[in-house]
Amino acid sequence: MLGKLIKYDLKSAAKIFFLLHVIYLLICLVARFFYMDRLRFEEPVEPLVFSLILFVTLMTLLISALSIFTWMQVAFRFYRNLFSKEGYLSWTLPVSAPQHLWSKIISGYILMAADLLILSAGVLLLVTGDNVTSAYSMIADELENELGFSLGSFACLLFITCLINCLCTVIMLYFSILVGQLFPSHRVLGAIAAYFITSFVVQILTMLLMLVFGFFPGYRGYSSAYGLDYTIRLLYMSLILMLIVTAIQYIAAHYIIKRKINLI
Repeated sequence: MLGKLIKYDLKSAAKIFFLLHVIYLLICLVARFFYMDRLRFEEPVEPLVFSLILFVTLMTLLISALSIFTWMQVAFRFYRNLFSKEGYLSWTLPVSAPQHLWSKIISGYILMAADLLILSAGVLLLVTGDNVTSAYSMIADELENELGFSLGSFACLLFITCLINCLCTVIMLYFSILVGQLFPSHRVLGAIAAYFITSFVVQILTMLLMLVFGFFPGYRGYSSAYGLDYTIRLLYMSLILMLIVTAIQYIAAHYIIKRKINLI
């Protein structure tokens, strides 16, 4: 039954999800052949920089819009399937509350991870032209010496971190929605408040831990070796903190959905 719930959830979300992401990939393909491949990095600097800034800004807005759409789709489907009028039908199925939660976590993570993969594929499509890679090769050694590691290694670390963060984001969304259901009224506002309060607390905790463990390097002389060590330590700390917070939120969400909510 768990597999059927996941399949149904993904099938319901797939049409609009893939339509928008196919449009995104088509935009990236058009931008690659009609803009990126036509760039000449030996041209005057000012027009080139202005053009690149405008293009990067537009693509950033597009990527952000798709990410927000996926985020809202995951949250909206969880709320609508379990706590709106549609929820009355969902809770009549021979499925326990934790199974409902897990089906939503798995389907939500699949959507978030697919969103990340497609967005990353679009970015790779944009920056893998011969002119871009040739221009980058001219500064690659200097950049790697400054950073202490290759751009590819950094991209892989960032990608893995984002994949893990997808799971953390899904559970945080569901936790916030479930907290909102504990309010006697204005449950949607309660869920939104729970999300922003939780995000704020996590950010403050992150800053405090960075301060305690000396993650602010301003008092040290910068070196590439220190830059590499600093980045890796920061990523590890962020991952550990995300996983701890996510585990706490999942335990709380499991308890709320099983014990505290009148489901039918």
